[in-house]
Amino acid sequence: MRILLFTAIMIFASSVSAGLYKWVDDEGNVHYSQKRPQNKQFKRLKEPAPAPQNNKSLYQSKTQKKQPNSVVAAETAKNEKIRADNCAGAKKNLKVYTLYRRIKDKDGNVSIVDDKERAKQIQDAKQAINEFCN
Repeated sequence: MRILLFTAIMIFASSVSAGLYKWVDDEGNVHYSQKRPQNKQFKRLKEPAPAPQNNKSLYQSKTQKKQPNSVVAAETAKNEKIRADNCAGAKKNLKVYTLYRRIKDKDGNVSIVDDKERAKQIQDAKQAINEFCN
C-alpha cells in the first residue's frame, strides 16, 4: 500500500514540473505524454515550470514588497487628508468650547451654550482627537 502511495506521489510530483506533449501515431491514435516523442511530429501543450537559478533569487522574489496599486495609493492619500482635516476640526472645537461660552452656528447666529452642553461638546472633541489625531 505504501509503495502504491509513494508511486502516485512521485508521478504527481513529476507532472508538476514536466511539459505535456500531444501527438498522433501512424495509426491515427492520439497520445498524450510528459516525454517528448522521438521521430514524431508533436504539439507541446504545457511548458515545464522553470527551475530557479539560485536560492538567492527565489528568496528575494518571495520577500520583495509589492508596489501598491495606484488606485489604492490614491485612496490612501485621500483618506489620510480626510483624517488630518478631522483632527484639525476636533482640535478647533476643543479650543472653542474650552475658551468661549458664546458659539456661532453655520448661519452666523450667536448663541450661549449652557455648561451641560459645553461639557458634552468638550468630551466629544476629546474623543474625536483620540480617534483622528493618533
